[in-house]
This record gives sequence, C-alpha cells and structure tokens, in this order.
Amino acid sequence: MAILDYDGTLTPIVTSPRAAVLAPSVRRTLARLAASERVRLAILSGRALGDVRARVGVADVIYGGCHGLEIEGRGLRFRHPRASAARVAAARRALAAGAASIPGAHVEFKGLAVSFHYRRVAPSRHAEARAVAAGVARRMPDLRVIAGRAVFDFVPRVRWSKGAAARWIIGRVGPSLRPRPPVIVYAGDDTTDEAAFAALSGRGVTVRVGRGTSGAEYAVSGVRQVHALLRRIARLVG
Repeated sequence: MAILDYDGTLTPIVTSPRAAVLAPSVRRTLARLAASERVRLAILSGRALGDVRARVGVADVIYGGCHGLEIEGRGLRFRHPRASAARVAAARRALAAGAASIPGAHVEFKGLAVSFHYRRVAPSRHAEARAVAAGVARRMPDLRVIAGRAVFDFVPRVRWSKGAAARWIIGRVGPSLRPRPPVIVYAGDDTTDEAAFAALSGRGVTVRVGRGTSGAEYAVSGVRQVHALLRRIARLVG
C-alpha cells in the first residue's frame, strides 16, 4: 500500500498553490498503481478533498483532504464527526479582514480547513502576516494552527492527524491485500507528515522528501526521486 502527500511529494513546491500541477507522466504511473489488485493507493493532503481529487484525476484512489479530516474513494467515506465547518468559516472571515491590508496575502477556504498564505507577501511584511494569524489563533482556541511553508492552516481542534488518517485507511483496506501484513509505503515532505511517520514506525516504510530533521526511516532529495520510486513499484507489481 502506498500513501502519498501531494504538494512537495508528487509536485514541486511552487509560488502559488494553484500552480501545483501533476505531470502527465506521474499521473500515468499513479493510474498504473491504482489499477493493480496488488496495490492500494492513497493521497493525503492539506488541500480540500475536491481540490486534490480534481488535481490528481485518477480513479480507484483513496483521497484524503484537509489533513485527513475527510476521506473518500474505493468505497470508503469519512468525515470527522467533531469537525465544525462553522468555526472554520468564522476563522476565514477574520483572516480575510487581516489579509485585506497586506498585499500578496491570500485566504483559501477548504470547508473543514482554511489557509492563510503569505508566500507572495514582501519579506518585510512577513512579521505582520504572522501576527494576523497569531491574533486569530488567540481568539479561536477551538481551532488548531498548522504552520507550513509561508502558510498557516486552521483546522478544528480534534484528536486527528495524517497519522490517524493513514492508520484508519490501512485498517480498512489492508486486510484485502496480499501478502499479509501488506507492505506499507508512506512518503511526505511536510511537518504534518511527521505524525504519519510516527504512527507507522515499525509498520511501514516511511520516506521524508527533502531536507530537514525527520522521524522517517528514509529520505530522498525531492519529487524526482519519489517519481522514480513509484515507477519502480509499478514495474514490480506488473
């Protein structure tokens, strides 16, 4: 079983989230993996569920959006029962008010998450952008803030993570795979993937994409190496 992050793992990091496009060759490899009866392919992302599903565009894939708070595919359907979209919508309004005075700041609403992007903000105003996010976080303690590359994700403060989502998926599809237990591969590049590395320690092959301290068992330098690994797996499973 293969579980992958999207941004930074399947696509390079780009200046705008909208520009993160999957290469056709990678899509073909993912389609080969998803079509194999020996493989179950899942993609977990901080993006909205519908967004990541549309960007990948491959059938028979299990998609997880909003850091795994929503999961759909191959007969699975999950939405965290304690995740309140109303509180996320309130954060969206507060962040949009703060972003209005900072050129380049952008607020992205994802349903069960909202992102405050400041990658296009002038470096001299990064502190101001971070202060906006910190102010909203103080006023809304029922939301958890996940810091990424020039972005803050606000999600419901529930006992859930990419690690919990990965284990939920494995528990439901793993028994249908051979051999038992199945070989599990998880690759990701973000701080949120560290929860999955910890959850799968001793249970699977965990791969950190890019530099940095990590709890993953292995590391590769970038998306090209991930693509090469996927092509090799696709060849092995026929």
